[in-house]
Amino acid sequence: MKNLIKSSLLLLALACASSALAQPQGGDWEFTLGGGGAADQDFDGGTAGLNGSIGYFFNPNFEVALRQSVALDALTSDEEWAGSTIVAADWHFTMGGKFIPFIGVATGATYTEEDIAWSVGPEVGFKYYVHERTFIFLSAEYRWFFDDLESIDNNSDDGSFAFLVGVGFTIGGR
Repeated sequence: MKNLIKSSLLLLALACASSALAQPQGGDWEFTLGGGGAADQDFDGGTAGLNGSIGYFFNPNFEVALRQSVALDALTSDEEWAGSTIVAADWHFTMGGKFIPFIGVATGATYTEEDIAWSVGPEVGFKYYVHERTFIFLSAEYRWFFDDLESIDNNSDDGSFAFLVGVGFTIGGR
């Protein structure tokens, strides 16, 4: 019975130690691959596509990332290719486990074959570490579109939702 209790405590300690390793550290790089989509604010139409990103952690909580997407745009009457290049700043709530929620802000350009629009908006999501440096993620953001800085507040009713899901990897010295 003593051996069973010792073995159980050892397994619990190892599980806690491995979940503690599932945290980003300052100086880590992050790479993600996934799929995603966007929908207008009324969910009348949308896009579906592929996404990739590269990010850098300045400390265990603060990350800046560059994201690129390529999608088929079904928001307009004729289907055409679309894409976006987004810079995001996210705050991660590292709570000592494998589940890490985050909030942030994203800004960048969304473009189709015929048009380009700038956007800015909030985002929210989470990462779940399935291994020490491998995680799955889900995020959502709302994008307000504008042509120039003076028209940001005029376009607060004109926006879209963007959703991402995928897998990510952290690389860095621990």
